[in-house]
Amino acid sequence: MIITKIEGGMGNQMFQYAIGRAISIKNNTELGLYLDFLLDRNFKPDFTFRNYSLDVFNIEAKIVDRSKVPFIYRHYNKGILSYIVRIINFILIKILRIKMEGKEKNSNFDSTVLLAHGNSYIEGYWQSEKYFSDISEIIRKDFTLKNNIPINIKNLIEIIKKENSLCIHVRRGDYVGNINHEIVGREYYNEGIENIKSLTKIDKIYLFSDDINWCKENMKFEFPTMFVGDEYAGENAEWHHILMRSCKNFIIPNSTFSWWAAWLSDSKDKIVIAPKQWFPNGSLHIDNIDIIPDSWIKI
Repeated sequence: MIITKIEGGMGNQMFQYAIGRAISIKNNTELGLYLDFLLDRNFKPDFTFRNYSLDVFNIEAKIVDRSKVPFIYRHYNKGILSYIVRIINFILIKILRIKMEGKEKNSNFDSTVLLAHGNSYIEGYWQSEKYFSDISEIIRKDFTLKNNIPINIKNLIEIIKKENSLCIHVRRGDYVGNINHEIVGREYYNEGIENIKSLTKIDKIYLFSDDINWCKENMKFEFPTMFVGDEYAGENAEWHHILMRSCKNFIIPNSTFSWWAAWLSDSKDKIVIAPKQWFPNGSLHIDNIDIIPDSWIKI
């Protein structure tokens, strides 16, 4: 079995699933999802708790418990075992400089992980389509929605697909003031619209955000705009996701949620604008040069 650690929001979880699915198919084995870290609700400074979101999709995987995971990778909420695991990891990584198999080395594409054997544990963010490009049709099928789509969502999808629709995603929430994430502002979106205008017609903008009221007050455009509110979101924002991916073209921030909406869109000749710098200067992360597909426009 291939076991992949699940953490972060929906977009990150989708990347973690996708690489696990790719490796499991190569090895003709099952895929297991390890959720202990994701579901731990003990206090962590400057940390945003997320829920498991992949159950809205038609994925091919099962949830595994801690006993299936190698001891040094297990997550313990508290107690002596949590300290033992931390000490072992510190010694292996910091002192002995051992690169632990299956753990992401940095944020750029690493082809060696795809050579993992049929009994492997995978841990990281794996934010590149290069990990699953050869099974892209399988991934697209897996990320179709499992439950019936409500009538109001279906109706809006039909309208969006008939127009030269532009999806704009504004990511706020815990990005605001966060040196590891905050990067794009209104100037970015204005430049993105100018790029889209030079290439195609814009009939209407559909704006999605985790802070839609702020957007209504601060984001003004020359085109008719629908600020898509929470009534169209769904329990895990899955309706937002299906609406976003129904659009013809996209301007996304440095958000994996809208990355996946743009990538999953079946719009012919879609134009996707994305920030060329995914992480800001001063971020703890190494800038991910492989996250943006070659066909997208970076500004």
